[in-house]
Amino acid sequence: MIEFLGTANGMTLLGFVIGALFGSFINVCAFRIPLHQSVILPPSSCPKCKQRIPWYRNLPLITWLTQKGEARCCSFKIPIRYFWVELMTALVFGYFFRLSALSNSWDIGIVGGVFSFILISIIIIDLETMTIPDRFSMGGALLGLVLSFSFPSLHSLETTDGLARIHALFTSVLGLLIGSSVLYWIGAFAYRIFDRDALGEGDVKLLGCVGAFCGWKGAVFTIFGGAMIGCVLLIPLMIYQKLRTKSAGGNGDQVTWGKEVPFGPYLAIAALLFLGGANRWVEKWWAVKLEPILQIIGG
Repeated sequence: MIEFLGTANGMTLLGFVIGALFGSFINVCAFRIPLHQSVILPPSSCPKCKQRIPWYRNLPLITWLTQKGEARCCSFKIPIRYFWVELMTALVFGYFFRLSALSNSWDIGIVGGVFSFILISIIIIDLETMTIPDRFSMGGALLGLVLSFSFPSLHSLETTDGLARIHALFTSVLGLLIGSSVLYWIGAFAYRIFDRDALGEGDVKLLGCVGAFCGWKGAVFTIFGGAMIGCVLLIPLMIYQKLRTKSAGGNGDQVTWGKEVPFGPYLAIAALLFLGGANRWVEKWWAVKLEPILQIIGG
């Protein structure tokens, strides 16, 4: 068993199981944090009848499937969102743990797991409440600084001596400042043009968190990548809704031009893509673009 866990497949399975557990906790956070409730106490209980849920009826993925989305204590229908969040988190954790095994280092598994937990929590809460809690954005930024110092490989540094750690910490701080400031100014200019808030303060803090983990290149990638992902997902949705309700003569609760939509989830998806592999070609692209500038400075 221990030998199996040391393989790429074993690490993937381990990450999947751990991710499912964290996904279950994300569901708790997404339900309680917007209500300003503790995520620890009281223990898990039915949202409808308040009866405490025993551990054997609170197993990630398995419980929802075996109970067919229904609570055993009452007639409460468990939202399918609970299952999908657990599955998505399990898959993302499994992917980062597999990368960790292939690189023969725990760094990407630990950092990827922490980063995934923060971002998936933000995705769910922002989609449901249009807010990003400071405990995830600002707390995540602080964790990014700590993990950058602890794991210099997060910023493509091969050694772990004191100089490498300081370099990684400086890169993290720079990413935090540039990421949040760039998005702040984009929002400020957008406000002047459209005479309304185009970006929330939570999005700015989120970019600071992303920059702390991914550096300034990752933050810039996340801004434009998030905008592109948002367009790719939202424009087809708007067209579909328009065609579907054209004969009905009403809009209902639809995504339309001028309607506020959360930007945080798309930023979070782009950030996960960056840490999950896009950082390799982004680093190469920036190296090519910056080389002439560095030669001029050096010459």
